[in-house]
Amino acid sequence: MVVAAASVSFTSLSCDSEAGNQVAPVSTALPALATVPATTTAARASSQAPDVPQTSAEAQLASLLAKFDLDREFAVIDELASDAYAGRKSGRPGEGQAAEYIASQFSRLELVPWSSVGLTSLTQPFSMRGFETQNVIGFMPGSGGATAGYVILAAHHDHLGTDTSGRVFNGADDNAAGVAAVIEAATMIREAGITPVKNLVFCSFSGEEEGQFGSKALGSLISAQGLTNQVQMFNIDGIGATGGDYLGVWDEGAANAAPIILTLEKAGSLVGEAVRREGTDTGSDAQSFDWQFGIPAVTIDWNWGQDESLFHPYYHTVDDDAAHINKDALTRASRVAIAGFWLAAAAQ
Repeated sequence: MVVAAASVSFTSLSCDSEAGNQVAPVSTALPALATVPATTTAARASSQAPDVPQTSAEAQLASLLAKFDLDREFAVIDELASDAYAGRKSGRPGEGQAAEYIASQFSRLELVPWSSVGLTSLTQPFSMRGFETQNVIGFMPGSGGATAGYVILAAHHDHLGTDTSGRVFNGADDNAAGVAAVIEAATMIREAGITPVKNLVFCSFSGEEEGQFGSKALGSLISAQGLTNQVQMFNIDGIGATGGDYLGVWDEGAANAAPIILTLEKAGSLVGEAVRREGTDTGSDAQSFDWQFGIPAVTIDWNWGQDESLFHPYYHTVDDDAAHINKDALTRASRVAIAGFWLAAAAQ
């Protein structure tokens, strides 16, 4: 959607940068994809610590999932989906304040700038339609060093602002919930005290609602640094549902996303959740990564593709508030999405 936006300035948050430059390419083999069957509530409960882990990554996953804190995650949604941020419209003061809040969370978690793509702070300023806005990007080094590759967990923090009557589009489902899951994932990894093989990047995009400008800005930076084939992205958009029973994965029609989907299917099997391949999304930040830059990426949601009106009835309305999010659905979506991200990052 094309809308006008006012100019606004932002403050970047600086800290120490990461080390390393060249990384090995991510595999783009194309094994067959399958849908993981749904399981019972009892099975989901027992999966809090997967039985008899088969790999070190799965053993670490049990430790990681034990750190999930719904109240902590929901507190971030409550914050970002409050009227104080005036609907987080790209380039407006409320969106800038939201970016500053997210940067403060990344700084608290001791994330550092992603220096391999040339960043010197936790923000990536960029211009869109004559005004300035910014992505918020934090880096966590893996044990494999500079040659290990990068796995991005991302969501967009911008939304629609206010309507003509001044009512606020708070965007709890779209997409404060996604940003909260990104922050929760970084928090869980820090609390678990575990380090994956690959390098981790946590990203909150601006400009998604205006045409995926934030993901285009980061994709362009990655491409310019020659890292296109060494990065993969898990993009979360639409997990704050009112119900539902499966994790949806959109591959954007790109064959190179197949390994990511298989990883999410494995995560679903381990935590006892159904994972369904949805096909090509109508529009989110994975598209710009894959379509424009050839970076493997998927978009993750909760029970969207079946019929978004069933469990996302407040999408792009002024009623998209935190109170309408089903906490059980949020928990299930977050756990399997974070599990998939971890398995990709921990793979040798």
